[in-house]
Amino acid sequence: MTLKHGVGVELITIDFETYYSSEYTLSKITMEEYIRHEEFQTIGVGIKVNDGDAEWFSGTHTEIKAHLHTYDWANATAVAHNAAFDAGILSWRFDIHPHMWADTQSMARAIDGTEASSSLKACAERYKLGVKGDEVVKALGKRREEFTPVDLYRYGMYCRNDCDLTWELLRVYLTKTSALELQVIDLTIKMFSEPVLELDLPLLESHLTAVQDRKKMLIGSSAAELEVLNSNIKFAVLLRGYGVDPPTKISRTTGDVAYAFAKTDVGLQELLEHDDERVQTAVAARMGVKSTLEETRTSRLIGIAKRGPLPVPLKYFAAHTGRWGGCLIADTEVTVHDRALGTVTKRIVDVLLSDLVWDGEEFVSHDGVQFSGYQEVISWDGVTGTEGHIVFTDVGEISLRDAMQGAHRIQTARTPHREAMGETI
Repeated sequence: MTLKHGVGVELITIDFETYYSSEYTLSKITMEEYIRHEEFQTIGVGIKVNDGDAEWFSGTHTEIKAHLHTYDWANATAVAHNAAFDAGILSWRFDIHPHMWADTQSMARAIDGTEASSSLKACAERYKLGVKGDEVVKALGKRREEFTPVDLYRYGMYCRNDCDLTWELLRVYLTKTSALELQVIDLTIKMFSEPVLELDLPLLESHLTAVQDRKKMLIGSSAAELEVLNSNIKFAVLLRGYGVDPPTKISRTTGDVAYAFAKTDVGLQELLEHDDERVQTAVAARMGVKSTLEETRTSRLIGIAKRGPLPVPLKYFAAHTGRWGGCLIADTEVTVHDRALGTVTKRIVDVLLSDLVWDGEEFVSHDGVQFSGYQEVISWDGVTGTEGHIVFTDVGEISLRDAMQGAHRIQTARTPHREAMGETI
């Protein structure tokens, strides 16, 4: 079996098994930070060349790197499920750059639909290819040197089985995927694993200092303490003390009356021009203190800048329209043209159908956030995410909904940004 657009003869299926713990996990940090983190360690790697037997190799970093470099990656297509993860490791940790990448998870979203689970376990069951093991859930918090020979053997069997399942999935999906779409998938993976954009670290650090200084100034200029500014209830009491009725709105989440204290809320913005200077200062301080997204983003960019070039973490076929997607949360801000307010920044969940959205070149109409994959968010056993959010449980890798319905104990989550989720887009 070969791909049909000038790729080398060999298809090399690869699957890395890496160290993770309750804190150092993809459920709490981004994939980029996880792979480039000082705690990163490869436990072992499974490799399958074409339809040959899958092999498992474990050793020190130097030994694994030497083993990986025995393969002719420059003339091969690397195959993986959730390939961005394996591609990032291969590129950033082992300086290996395959001619092309094929991602069976990306193919799954395009072929099986975005509403169906695209986990390896779900895909293998869907096509009756075999059963994915659960050995990985027994590796929580264990460095490679802490594995017994028997543990490593079992882990290797688990990893080899994943390689076999991924290979069989590729056989299924290649018959349904065009050469052009394979190239788009390859491009998507390489935008993450082969980044070229260098961030300006001094500029970012200067900007962060300016943001933090402005926050301190706003807090200092207000009669209100930080505790009051950060509390909706206490801030409402403060405003009433100044003779102002706190602005309210109907919550889109609960349908109940809530304080309109978000920086995009018109009622709060109007108080910036209140006759009482105490009110102006308090509101300005409140908006400054609560506007921590810029500070957080800048800090994260600084972290990336210190680790290497900026990866582009796009997901191929992220929505039913086939468009690329990213990991966006309810507080993700977008620039829109509001008929009443003019050009403003809004949380993505607050964007109206009547708003025009800035696409980088002009303001354009849109069809609503549902086309970006708005999903219900549920919480179970300490994890919050969408129903299809894949987690590791005491019975293996399943969706968060299945974990909740079956009352299964969660070991750790697989996908990133759990701490930031809430309402997700």
